[in-house]
Parts: sequence; C-alpha cells; structure tokens
Amino acid sequence: MSTTDRNNILFETVAIVGVGLIGGSLGMAVKTRSMAGRVIGIGRTEQKLMRAKILGAIDEYSLDFENGAAEADLVVICTPVRLIVPALEKMARSLKAGCIVTDVGSTKQEVVSGASRFVRDEISFVGGHPMAGSEQAGVDAAYPDLFLGATYVLTPGDNTDLEALGKMAALVEGLGANVEIMTPEEHDRSAAVISHLPHAMASALLQLAEDSHRANGKTFRLAAGSFRDLTRVSESDPALWRDICLTNAGALSSAIGDFADILRGFQQALGAGDEEAIERFFEKACSIRNAYLRITK
Repeated sequence: MSTTDRNNILFETVAIVGVGLIGGSLGMAVKTRSMAGRVIGIGRTEQKLMRAKILGAIDEYSLDFENGAAEADLVVICTPVRLIVPALEKMARSLKAGCIVTDVGSTKQEVVSGASRFVRDEISFVGGHPMAGSEQAGVDAAYPDLFLGATYVLTPGDNTDLEALGKMAALVEGLGANVEIMTPEEHDRSAAVISHLPHAMASALLQLAEDSHRANGKTFRLAAGSFRDLTRVSESDPALWRDICLTNAGALSSAIGDFADILRGFQQALGAGDEEAIERFFEKACSIRNAYLRITK
C-alpha cells in the first residue's frame, strides 16, 4: 500500500459479520478506496467466506463469532435484522476499547435499543442503514460501487459518542454515499412508508392478480411493464422481509392504515362518479412525484 493510500485509511482493521451482498459490497468498497488496512470477514460457512476472499471483498476470514473481531477498529454487522443484536452479544466482550460497531439493518429501533444492552462504555454503537441493494443476494452479487450516490442513514442512540458518529460519517462519504442522520424512530417511520409498505403492496397485488388469473386464465397474459415494475421487489427473500416487517410492525401497520384511507377516498370518488376528484387524485400524485425527483437529483 502506497503512502497516499495509507493516508486514506480510516480504520486499520475492519471486521464484516455476514459477507453477502451488502457486506461484500462494503468490503470491496473499503478495499478499493484504501479506507482500511485489512478487512476480516466473519461468518458460519467457510466456503462462502473463501468465495468472498477470492472476489476481493475481504483479506482474511474467521468462523469465530466470539473472538474473530477482537482486533477490529470497526465492526459492521450485516446479518439479517433479527440476528444483529445476538451477533453483537456474542462478540461484545472480546472487542477492544475504542472499537466502533455499526450495522446495516433495515429497521433501527429494535437494533439500537438492543445494542445498548451489550455495548460497554469504551465501545461505540452507531446504527446504520444504506438505502441501496437489489433483489439479488450473496457475495457474488456484490460490487464496490453499490453505495455510490445512495443515501446512507446513520441512527445514533442516546449515548453514541460524537467522535464515533463523525468517523462513521466520514466512512459513508468515502463510499460515495450521502449521509442522513436520523433518530431510530424517524428512520423506521420513513422506511415503513417508502420501503416496507411497497413490499407488502407488491405481495398483495400479486395475490389479487393471481385470484383474477385463476378466475379467467388470462390476467397474467395482459400484465406488462407497469405490473412488472410494481411487483419487482417481491423477488426478495421472504424470510428477510418477514423479519423486517416484524421488527417495524407498529410503523408499518400505521402506514398500511394511512394508505388504506387514501385508497378508500379514491374508492368513494369512483362510486360517486366524481370526475374532478378522480382527476385531482392523479394530478396530486404527478405533482408529488415531480417534486420527489427534484429532491433526489
């Protein structure tokens, strides 16, 4: 590693727990941009970890959850969301003083609250959620530019060290992502609307379409681009989305209720034959989408 590359290092040793799509992409990005001296992958399956090393996502690996990250300056837990806190519990005692622990889970309140039970005073936990990914899974789908231009949410807890938060923000910026700092509660309410509800909607729409197709044998033959776009996310891992929904049940349930109210209003306009209300319904959506696209440019 050149002197210039050494100057880019934010963390001498990074440990990634769960080297799949997100963990693998993070490892590749950190290595490509020389932001770490070495990257250790931690997991349960040696074959998968060997594959991650071959692909350049990690430099070395360990099957030891309890002690594999003992030398790490940064630990990134990339397991399914309901396994994040148990993973931290296993390794917490072996982490060295000054270590920063973060995660990439899709929900934050349960994770940040649970992590606080196992983080010692000399260890900092900063919740994280990169708003990036795909329906594909595993390290073979990973690539170093996954986070480029994406929003990366950091959700510090009440006792999060500000220096640790600053280092995490620097890491995120080094990945080419945009830092967004939110409370865990704010994150989960927003994620319920823009991520978790759309997945539930896609599943419900597919079930409705299947019922229609069973009745006439033709509905799916008519489905084209808009239907494919609306249901694309349903290809994601069902068990993963089960856990995401269960760990954000309150916010998601509230979002479903609000969404149902909007549809109910549209249904009433249809029943009344209210042409102006129906047109306003679509005009408002068009205006909101244009504003959204301007915000996210």
